[in-house]
Amino acid sequence: MNVLVIFSSCDGTTEKLALAAAVGAVQARASIRLRRLPDQSPGDGEELTRMRREYVPPTKSDTSWADAVIIAMNRKVSGRDLDLDQAAAFGRAAVAGHRA
Repeated sequence: MNVLVIFSSCDGTTEKLALAAAVGAVQARASIRLRRLPDQSPGDGEELTRMRREYVPPTKSDTSWADAVIIAMNRKVSGRDLDLDQAAAFGRAAVAGHRA
């Protein structure tokens, strides 16, 4: 199963949730692609600069490749207020639910 994890983050907080969800998906034996939405932030803090360098935005081919998509924005994963452990469990459940 292929899971696309898309996130938006300027300070790294939501990035951590997205990474946790991605780890959960991998633990459930999924292949993942982790993509960051381009930001419109004028900032240039250390975390923001690092994420701009390390991540690419999602593409049409990413969405065609994916069997499931997890979105992390506004410090939430798929609209849910989760901690890191819950985000990892969500990633595992997304894969398990798709296989059922």
